[in-house]
Amino acid sequence: MIKKFSLLPVLFFLLAALSSGLKAQAPVDPFARLETKKPGKGSVRVTQDPKIRDLVNLHVTQQRKMNGIKGYRILIYMGSGQEARKEADQARAGFIRLYEDVNSYMRFEYPYFKVYVGDFRTKSEALRFLKQIEGVYPDAFVRDDIVAFPD
Repeated sequence: MIKKFSLLPVLFFLLAALSSGLKAQAPVDPFARLETKKPGKGSVRVTQDPKIRDLVNLHVTQQRKMNGIKGYRILIYMGSGQEARKEADQARAGFIRLYEDVNSYMRFEYPYFKVYVGDFRTKSEALRFLKQIEGVYPDAFVRDDIVAFPD
């Protein structure tokens, strides 16, 4: 059984949000990736108005200009002073030893050195990971940020 639903409200909102008059330049078409047939797998066929594809490609192009997408990271260290950089390096190295598969970032945001971890698309993902690390990093908290594109 195929279920149909209306994308009109979503598209109207997306169109209103992106109606800055910009044209997409060399977009990466996510629909083409969905429609790619893989040996031994099923196939997906997307049927839609071509304007929807253009609108989604415009959104992807604008996100690429930000060098990421809106998401969340967890702040595990924040410090200032003469030893703050060294402490931030140590905090990041300690985190990498425990969670080598999770990205970590050190930044200087005047006057603090900060260490952020993760590239979470949703706040619930970030909160779930925060629960995992709260024993080691009791003062850590979730913050919205521009995060790396998912693979």
